[in-house]
Amino acid sequence: MGKAFKRSIIKLWEALIEVIYPRENYCIICKEEDCFGICNTCKKNIRLIGEAYQEEIISYGYYGGVLKELILKFKYKDNFTAGDILAEILEEYIIKNFNYKEYIITYIPLSKKSEKIRGFNQCKYIAEKISRDLSIEVFEVLIKTKETKEQKKLKKDERFENIKDAFEIKKGLKIKNPKIILIDDVTTTGATLKEAYKLLKKFNFNDIKLLTLAKSHI
Repeated sequence: MGKAFKRSIIKLWEALIEVIYPRENYCIICKEEDCFGICNTCKKNIRLIGEAYQEEIISYGYYGGVLKELILKFKYKDNFTAGDILAEILEEYIIKNFNYKEYIITYIPLSKKSEKIRGFNQCKYIAEKISRDLSIEVFEVLIKTKETKEQKKLKKDERFENIKDAFEIKKGLKIKNPKIILIDDVTTTGATLKEAYKLLKKFNFNDIKLLTLAKSHI
């Protein structure tokens, strides 16, 4: 099955989903009408992280206010309009800052148990939407093989120990492109992304962009 045919099938499926579950025509943050999901005022209230303050892990904004509310609505309340908005703001960043056509995209995985409990992997959803919208390939590169405690409940040093050796490269993976964008939702100490980064380097990815929606603090 050719890539063009696959994209056509995906577009038809998305159109059908849009008919069955139409996107809200109001702001899901402030309830302003006649906007699709988020109004310009709320979007402008997201505290962005300027280029001068970006580190090894790149984050779109600070974890608070509108951005935090969108992440929580998506992650814990199954609000997929919030998920689409989050994907779209990352798309804007990728288009502006990366020569994105040269990259493939992947995401931080959940364990099978955690994904079953939540019902979906929010990072996978965002990565797949970005892939469709920007026409770049998405791969499941990492799998989580170790059950871990929630990082947000741990101290800084505990987070690195908790996530140590939690991931493996998916078996049988064949990827020729050495450039990859790794998506996560929130970073605090960077422990999860740095653990994943070590594995990706071993798999000979030589250009790895670590990209998150938000940066938080302990």
